[in-house]
Amino acid sequence: MTRQGWPDLRTFLDDSPSYLHPYGFLVFRLPLDTFPEWGIRVHLWPPAAKRRTDSDPFIVHSHGWDLLTRSIVGCVRHAMYDVDDGATAVRYDSFTVESSLGVGISFLSPEGRSTSVRMVSEWDATPQESPLHIPAGRFHTTTSSLEAVWDSWSVTLVATEHVVGNDSRVLGPSKGSAVLNERAAITDPGVPLSVVDHAYEQRTNGSNLWASFVFLIDSGRILLARTRRYPGYWHPVGGQMEPWDDTPLDTARREVWEELGIDLDAREMISLGCLPRDEGPGKIHAWVWVGDFSARPDLQEEEIHEVRWTTLEEALRADSLAASRSFLTTISGRRREFGLDI
Repeated sequence: MTRQGWPDLRTFLDDSPSYLHPYGFLVFRLPLDTFPEWGIRVHLWPPAAKRRTDSDPFIVHSHGWDLLTRSIVGCVRHAMYDVDDGATAVRYDSFTVESSLGVGISFLSPEGRSTSVRMVSEWDATPQESPLHIPAGRFHTTTSSLEAVWDSWSVTLVATEHVVGNDSRVLGPSKGSAVLNERAAITDPGVPLSVVDHAYEQRTNGSNLWASFVFLIDSGRILLARTRRYPGYWHPVGGQMEPWDDTPLDTARREVWEELGIDLDAREMISLGCLPRDEGPGKIHAWVWVGDFSARPDLQEEEIHEVRWTTLEEALRADSLAASRSFLTTISGRRREFGLDI
């Protein structure tokens, strides 16, 4: 999710089926035809101080589908549970769940049996982490993080895929009868969205936009890439900032890791300064990293179309955007420093 994508997301959510989940967070089901076998949702989580507590006894649950979730703004708390009859386990009654697809009533029907579970892990998930896979049938919880960790609204992107033969279950105190949870309609999502936008703007200082790129040099050669966004140009590896990048250097290291699978040491990166972006507001920052690049890069194929090693002269002749050409000219003036005079 890029910072430029937020206005589009807000517009998109205005036309998406949405409801207030009984557990207190907001759910938007995105009407996407691109992945028909998947359900795509955006969850907006309130700060811990505003979380509902009346339904907390029923937050331990499992789904009848495989699930992928990732924090894209803020922070949420995940916990995993194992079925366990040991002394430290907690015994709950088990309820099957029949959910409405949106606004309406969800039915929690008692199965007439109890299940003992024990928490085996708990952590706060931030945008820096990889997507979390929760298989069908695995008991877990997801809640707002503690106020000490994050005190504003958070956002997660969730993808679900139904698994035949699995039911969704909720664990809670004995009720003896069905529990009815009402899924209320969201009448004004603008409040949490505006809070998220405000936190987003504070984090990125309004117009302080940037993109970051790294020229990788090994044995007198420079690595250039052609991306699927700009297939007609050769340029260094990199890309634009994400909300969780604190500095342009963070962006540079993250982009190289995501696109090539290489974790660069910030102490070995040599700054080339910054220039105005080729398109849009903000700056482009660039670095040089000189080292041993013997390992084959693990290309992120959805973004990188092709990479190749070139001499400095070949790089200067290649079709590239204005900022890349300017940085290459700077490199040429410092070629001895970067081992390019051989």
